[in-house]
Amino acid sequence: MNIQQIKEKYTCLDYLGKPAKKVAHGYLYHAPWREDKHPSLSVTPDGRGWHDLATGAKGSVIDLVMTHLNTRNFRRVIEELEKVRPDSFSFPQSNTFDGEKEKGLEYTRFELVPLQSQGLYAYLYKRGINIEIAKQFLQEARYSYKQTDDGTYIYTLAYQNDKGGVEMRNSIKKHSKAPKGITTHFDRGNAPVVVFEGFMDMLSFATLCGGVKHNYIVLNSIVNKQTAVDVLREYDNTIYLCLDNDNAGRETTRRMMEQLPAAVDISCRFAPYKDVNDYLCRNMHS
Repeated sequence: MNIQQIKEKYTCLDYLGKPAKKVAHGYLYHAPWREDKHPSLSVTPDGRGWHDLATGAKGSVIDLVMTHLNTRNFRRVIEELEKVRPDSFSFPQSNTFDGEKEKGLEYTRFELVPLQSQGLYAYLYKRGINIEIAKQFLQEARYSYKQTDDGTYIYTLAYQNDKGGVEMRNSIKKHSKAPKGITTHFDRGNAPVVVFEGFMDMLSFATLCGGVKHNYIVLNSIVNKQTAVDVLREYDNTIYLCLDNDNAGRETTRRMMEQLPAAVDISCRFAPYKDVNDYLCRNMHS
């Protein structure tokens, strides 16, 4: 493909995925190439142009990909865009989900597919997560609460628990699909097991370690602590507890250690930050 063909086939919206906010002049995104707490990447309504409000940079979808990947290699841009399925989704009219509506409706569509949306890649990048590590554990959930004729759906990171439920998360919302339960990863033989509250902390820990070097248990909610304790009682190797550095996390750690006296609390290694992902985000550029 030449430059004109790429510009005709792909838009910035296709590449970036779901926006952080819809505004009168188009869409706002968190710039995926830096920590961007307040969305400062503006995209035109038709998706053909973008403007970095923080730096003044602007351009086409080609310039966007080059900026994101920090490359001027045109072949690399083509390879990246070929991973995108143009027009595979549409955007909701609001930048938030209707939580009350969600509670009162059943899914009219729910499917899990391999992680592939650029918007979700951008979210993981923003959180400091190694994408290749994330792909080992995460899928992409595509769902809706009403029947549509245009193929519209919501999409989010998806992490399955041992009961078949799904933990879901994107830049807008954190929620789940029942049933709730823990998730166990015992693929590393006699390696120690590390216990986390949520999957983002597990992925952050693996990123900091340079890869998956431990077994893991993710509570997915501290209410599942007893289920984890029951599993860990049968575990013969070292147990590390890496829960949040807040009151709820410390209390959960205390209660688990009462029943698992050999367990080691390592959450202090990430203090004074709230959790492992907070630690990673604050230190990944230092």
